[in-house]
Amino acid sequence: MDFKRVSEIGGTVMVVSLLVMTATLLISFPLADRFSIIQQAIAHIGTIVFAGVFKVGYVAFIVGRYERNLSF
Repeated sequence: MDFKRVSEIGGTVMVVSLLVMTATLLISFPLADRFSIIQQAIAHIGTIVFAGVFKVGYVAFIVGRYERNLSF
């Protein structure tokens, strides 16, 4: 298995999910008055989902580094 690729995919997943999670948080709180209640509810759910996706990406990133004997 190519663990360098696993780390790259994990890092990409973390960055993308962080960007989406930031957008969902902005929709949920400071910009809530510009969105309907349905959109806000979806954004709240999205915050939880993409936080989980971020964690999965982090685990993949760490596993890829661990298997290549790299440390921070």
